[in-house]
Amino acid sequence: MTAISKSLMHVQNFIDQLSDAVILVASNDEIAAVNKHFLDLTEQTEFSAGGKHIDKVLLRHANGSEGTLLAVKGLINVKMSVGFLPIHEDFYRYYIVKEQPAVVHSCQEPLMKTLMNIVPDFIGIKDGDGRFVFANEFVGELFELPGFDFTGKTDADLAEIIPNYRDVFQYCIETDEQVWQAKEIVRCEEYVPARDGRTRFFDVYKVPVFHPDGSRKNLLVFGREITEKIESRMLLEESEARYRLLAENAMDMITTHKVDGTFTYVSPASYALLGKKPEDILGDTGYGMLHPDDEEISRKAHDELIQGPCTKTIPFRLQHKDGQYIWLETSCKSITDDTGKVVEIIGVTRDISERKKSEDLLRQSDKLSIVGQMAASVAHEIRNPLTSLKGFVQLLQESEQLDASNYYNIMDKELNRIDQIMGQLLLLAKPQVRTYKKVCLKEIVEFVKSLLQPEAIVQNVQFNTEMTESLPLIYAEENELKQVLINVLKNAIDSMANGGEITIRGEVIDGNIHVSVKDQGCGIPAERIQKMCEPFYTTKEKGTGLGLMVSSKIMKEHKGKLHFSSIEGKGTTVSMILPL
Repeated sequence: MTAISKSLMHVQNFIDQLSDAVILVASNDEIAAVNKHFLDLTEQTEFSAGGKHIDKVLLRHANGSEGTLLAVKGLINVKMSVGFLPIHEDFYRYYIVKEQPAVVHSCQEPLMKTLMNIVPDFIGIKDGDGRFVFANEFVGELFELPGFDFTGKTDADLAEIIPNYRDVFQYCIETDEQVWQAKEIVRCEEYVPARDGRTRFFDVYKVPVFHPDGSRKNLLVFGREITEKIESRMLLEESEARYRLLAENAMDMITTHKVDGTFTYVSPASYALLGKKPEDILGDTGYGMLHPDDEEISRKAHDELIQGPCTKTIPFRLQHKDGQYIWLETSCKSITDDTGKVVEIIGVTRDISERKKSEDLLRQSDKLSIVGQMAASVAHEIRNPLTSLKGFVQLLQESEQLDASNYYNIMDKELNRIDQIMGQLLLLAKPQVRTYKKVCLKEIVEFVKSLLQPEAIVQNVQFNTEMTESLPLIYAEENELKQVLINVLKNAIDSMANGGEITIRGEVIDGNIHVSVKDQGCGIPAERIQKMCEPFYTTKEKGTGLGLMVSSKIMKEHKGKLHFSSIEGKGTTVSMILPL
C-alpha cells in the first residue's frame, strides 16, 4: 500500500465520523470517496466512486458556498449548502454537504479541527475583514509560534508580532485583496524565510466565499510546501543555463533530436561546420545532407540508439552549404524516461576532415611500404616469364623455317602473367575512393592470395583455404579489407623463414564473421602481443610499424577488431572479426 493510500484510508476513517455528508474529490474532479453520512443522506447502501466526475453528483453554484445534489437515489435536485477544503496529497477537495451554510462553524467541531491539524499543509480561514477564524497547527510551526492562537489576528497584526516575517505578511495582504477582486479561486506561489537562512516555498490556493448579497464572508487559504520541487527546478534551470552557455560557445556542434531523428536543438557551431544557421536545420532529420554511401550505416546506428540506452560514435559525410561533402564524427547518447523508454538523442559533432586526410596518408604509406617490400618477390616472379620470352624471341630470330605457333601461345600466357602481377601491384598502390557496399569475403581472400602468391613461392609457403560455403556478404569498404588481409598474410609469410603452410579459414561465430590466418612461424611472446597495433611498433628488422596500426584502425571503423593468439615456436593466429 502506498503512502497516499494509507493517508486516504486515515482520512476516510475521520470523515466517516463526521455528522455531515462528505465527498472527497481528486484534482481531476473525479470522486475519490464518500463518507457514511453521505450514503445515509442519499439513501444508498454503497456508492461506486471510481471515475465518476463530481459534476455528475453535485452542481456547484458560482458563489462557491452552495450547490445542488443531482441524480442520486432518494434525492434529486435537492439544494444544499456546500463548502470544500483541499486536504493532503495533491490537493484533494473535501466537500461538506449540509442543510445550512455553516462551513466556518463546522471547523469548530473537534473532529474537523483534528482532521485539519493532522494535515501537513498550511490551512487558514479568514473572515471578510482579513481576521483569522482558524489556523491549523502547521501555521504556528511555520511562523515559529507553536500553540499561538491566531483567532482574530490580521496579517498586519502578525507583522508587528513577528517582524521577521513582515514582508511575508505584507505580500499575503496584497494577494488576498487580489483574490477578493478576482472573485474566483486563485493559485499562486508564496515563500517564507526559514530560520536556517533557506527559503521555504508553498503552492497556495486562495478561495473567496461571499454572502448572498455579494459581500465578503470568508477567505480559505491552503498551502502545500514545494521547497524541494522549487529547489530542484532552480538547480535544473541553472544547469540548463550552464549547458546552453557551453553549447552556444562550443566549437563542436551540439544537437538534440526526437526519436524520429528530427533536430530539436542545434548549436551555433552549425554555421562554422556546415555554413548553415541553426534555424536552417531545426525540424529536419539531416538525411537530405548525408552522403549516399553513409546513409545505411547512419540509419543502422540511429535504430540502435532508439532501441534502448546506449552511446554510439558515427563517422559520416554531410554536405556543406557550398555543395562539398565534409567528414564529421558524432558521439550520440540516447536519453530515457523513468520507464526506460528512449525519448531523446543528444549528439556532439566535430569536423574530422583533417584527421581523415592524415589517416588516408597513413593508409597510402602502408600500401607503398607493402609494394616496396614485395618488389624483390615480384621481380623474381616477372624475371621467369621474361627469360622465357627472351629465349623464344631469339629462337624466332635465328630460324625462319621454325613453326612459331606453339611458342606464341606460351609467350601470350607469360605476358598475361606479367600483366596480372603489375595490375595487382598498381591496384594496391593507387589511391582508391572509399566506398561502402556489400562485399564477398571469399573474393577478397582469393584476390589477396593471388597478389601474394609470388612472395609465398619465394618463401616456400603454401596457402590452404577453408572458407564456409554459405559465408554471407557484409557491408564494408572492399579495398580497406584487402589492405588488412594483405598486412596479416604478409606478416604470416615473413614469420616463416623455413617455409610451411598458412591456413586461411572463414566462418560465422556468434553473429560475427571470423577470417583467421594461422601460420607455422616463430610465434610472438605474450608481452609483445599487447603492443602489436601500437604506432611504429614492429618486430621485423625492416618493418615500419604502420601495417597493423592501420589495419586495427580500419577494423574499428568497420565495428570489428583484430584478435591475436600465439605460441612461441609454433605459430600465430590472427583473426579478423567483423559484425554481420
